[in-house]
This record gives sequence, C-alpha cells and structure tokens, in this order.
Amino acid sequence: MKTIDDYYIKKKSKIVKDFEGELDVAAELLESWYNPKEVDEVVDLMKNEFEEMIPNIPYIGGQKNPTTLILLRCVSNLAIFRILEKKGFSFEEIGEFYYKFSIGNHQKRKLLLEKAGRDPAQYPFEKSYLDYQKKLCEDTQKREYSGDWVMDFVNGDGKSFDWGWNIYDCGVQKAYEKFGGLKYLPFICLGDHYEAEALGFGFSRTQTLGFGAPLCDHRFIRNSKTKPAWPPFNLQEFNPNHWNNV
Repeated sequence: MKTIDDYYIKKKSKIVKDFEGELDVAAELLESWYNPKEVDEVVDLMKNEFEEMIPNIPYIGGQKNPTTLILLRCVSNLAIFRILEKKGFSFEEIGEFYYKFSIGNHQKRKLLLEKAGRDPAQYPFEKSYLDYQKKLCEDTQKREYSGDWVMDFVNGDGKSFDWGWNIYDCGVQKAYEKFGGLKYLPFICLGDHYEAEALGFGFSRTQTLGFGAPLCDHRFIRNSKTKPAWPPFNLQEFNPNHWNNV
C-alpha cells in the first residue's frame, strides 16, 4: 500500500482556499443566528478546525485519484458539523444547515456549468463522464489504498435508471470513523440527493452504508427530477437506528 504522508500538507494553502470559497454560503446561512462579527468568528472556527484536520486525512492517491477531491470536501464538511455542534446546534439543526449549505453550493456550481455551455441536468449522462466513471470504478477494484472507495459501475436497465454505482467501501465513511464523526455520515449520504435536486437530474437509492446497509446503490435517471430529501425520514434508505445513534 502506497502512502505519502505530507501530500495534504504541501497542498494545504490550495485546499483551504477551496474551502473558503464554499464557506461564503455558510456565512450567509449563519446570519440567521449571529451578527456580522459573530458570523466571521464562526467561519474562522470552521476554517481553523479543517486546517487542523488536513494532515490526518487518509491518502488515497492524491491528484491521481479524482475521489480525493470528494474526500477533502466531505472532511471539510465534518469541520463545519463539529463547530456547529460546539456552538449548541442540535443534530437535526446541523442536518438542516447542511441541506441548505449543499443546495447553495450546488446552485453556484450549476451556474458555472451553464456558463460553460453545459446542461447541469445532463452532465451525469454525457459519454465522456460515463467513460470516466467506468474507468474510476475499475481502478477502485485494485484496492491500492486502504482509505479509498471500492465500487462497481452498474449499467442501466433502460427503464428505471440509466446507470449507477454499487459502493461497497466508502472513503468518507473510513475518514469519518478515523475522525470520530460517524454519526454525521448520513448527512453526507443525503448530499447525493441534494446535488441531484439542485442540478436537476433524477437520483434514487434504496440503501446506504451511512444508514447501516452493506452497500450504497446509487441510481441516476435521465430526464427526471429529484424531490427534496430533507427531512429524510420518508426515504427508502433511511434507517432510524443510524440517525444520531452511532
């Protein structure tokens, strides 16, 4: 198994800068609770919390592995959860905050895709994207890094979905366990629904690792809409035994 202990340390300034871009949305949401000075203080706490976590993020191949970006984003989200908890937010208040935070950042992403001439509702079905996902799934089968994902690409049935993943090992789950944040993993799972809702494509799932299932069965559906998944209690994947009880 390959490891590079200082990869994230060398990339720290860029990693933090990317996080700061997402924290603009967090700052807007925090205005409902705090005055402007307090908002700045809470945002700084979130940034500092993430900076302290960066050296301990599992190495899964760095820039050669595209899921490194997903891992970084999800660990930065855990920094947000931690600070909100320290500030007295309840578990479900943190979950609602994350829903609004995710939608806000995906809406920014939607505008960027549109500006680039791409349809946000169609990008998951573009041939180049599908080819990339197939190659990515093949690469995960090598199990080169213990902290990485392991997943299969699933061809659509031509009726209920166009394509999907079956995820057996999740890099976020492993990182959250390392950081003592497993109780927040369901929020990250729900984020897949939030992305689909914001960008306008169809998404469905019956089970997730975050809710205690043996796998995540992501399914992507062209020319469909995804309903809001917050609160999540009516979702098929929802398991009350894995809701604030890990």
